[in-house]
Amino acid sequence: MDNKHRLYIVDDHQLIIDGIHSMLKSEEEWEIIGYANDGEEAVRNIPALRPDVVLMDLDMPKMNGLLATEKLLTHLPELKIIILTLHHEKAILQKLVKLGAAGYILKNSPKDEFLNGLKQVREGNKFYSSLLTESLLDVSKLSSGGEANVKLLSTLSDREREVLQFLSEGTSTREMAEMLHLSTKTIETYRKNLLNKLEARNSADLIRIAIKEGLIEM
Repeated sequence: MDNKHRLYIVDDHQLIIDGIHSMLKSEEEWEIIGYANDGEEAVRNIPALRPDVVLMDLDMPKMNGLLATEKLLTHLPELKIIILTLHHEKAILQKLVKLGAAGYILKNSPKDEFLNGLKQVREGNKFYSSLLTESLLDVSKLSSGGEANVKLLSTLSDREREVLQFLSEGTSTREMAEMLHLSTKTIETYRKNLLNKLEARNSADLIRIAIKEGLIEM
């Protein structure tokens, strides 16, 4: 097929890139023209390549996907970027909607939905994973009102966010350890990391800051 749609992948896990390569082998309309393993590389290479669609991970070294998306869309507002991630926090989705990202697909979405997302965005439509909750998909609400501290949120790992949410719900260290299949010592390490990152004195202070900055759902 002569007029293939050009896809660029940004992800720091080669396994994800290889998986997408494999998935698209039988899809004649798509051609993967390159990939980057961090946001800096993506921002450096994409303007010259001008892909039709970019798949962008969020958690990456050197520059995260949120900042890379912001930089790219500032200079190339017509660029179609789909966020492909495990994250589903309202604050991040809110920020990406405001930036102009064209889609948001969770990594555990089924293949058919993934392919449909690529097609919809390529045709100029917005696309959001069906796995996102209705409250997260209320774009009218996402586009206005208060905004969480996304820069601070992006410094937290997936597990740290989970522990922070559990702390806000009054879950004990032992209960968290059981639910997350981790040791109590590991949970305490995550709590200490959160105290340091949010510059909190104790768990109560940690929760207060998290609420103030919009980092957790109450």
